[in-house]
Amino acid sequence: MKITKKRSDGLKRQSEIMMIALELFSKKGYHNTKLEDILKKADIAKGTFYLHFNGKDDLLHMIVDSQLEEMYRILSVLDISMDKPLTEVINIYRTIAQYLIRDPKIKTFARIMLKEAMGLDKTLLQKLNDFYNKIIAMSADYIAKAQGKGRVFPMLDPYFTSMCIVGSIKELVFQWSVNDESLDLEKAIMTAADIYFRGMVKG
Repeated sequence: MKITKKRSDGLKRQSEIMMIALELFSKKGYHNTKLEDILKKADIAKGTFYLHFNGKDDLLHMIVDSQLEEMYRILSVLDISMDKPLTEVINIYRTIAQYLIRDPKIKTFARIMLKEAMGLDKTLLQKLNDFYNKIIAMSADYIAKAQGKGRVFPMLDPYFTSMCIVGSIKELVFQWSVNDESLDLEKAIMTAADIYFRGMVKG
């Protein structure tokens, strides 16, 4: 019982350090944030930090893995082939968009990954590209299933349609998180969704 509690406390502390680091990376930039900044903000000793991470690079990799996994889990419910009226499907898109917009760590993470992407190491860039490819493949599969059910026009190529959708949403998120925080991202995403739904879905 004590071992389980100790492990739970350790995971909680690890998560807290990751969120503190994420905030600092967002404000100062990853390369301008020193390990000492993280230690001071988290109020921990260097030895405690190294109980959880091998270094600042390892910390960033763990943050990226955790955030991308969570975002994939959230986005995986956006299945256009689901047996629901189109209005309900669109409302699901709106609900997910609202959830992502209101989660401060999502915006912080997006700002880091999209603003500093070119300065990240090759492994992190590969993780980011793998995430985009995974989302594109998932969306393409949903579109193909919807075509099989007669919901989406058959002449559309699922993969390229998915690339267009993911690419446009990525650009909207970039503008919101990096260039213009006042951008109404919910309205922008729903405008994009409306355009694609009207162009893809029958009737």
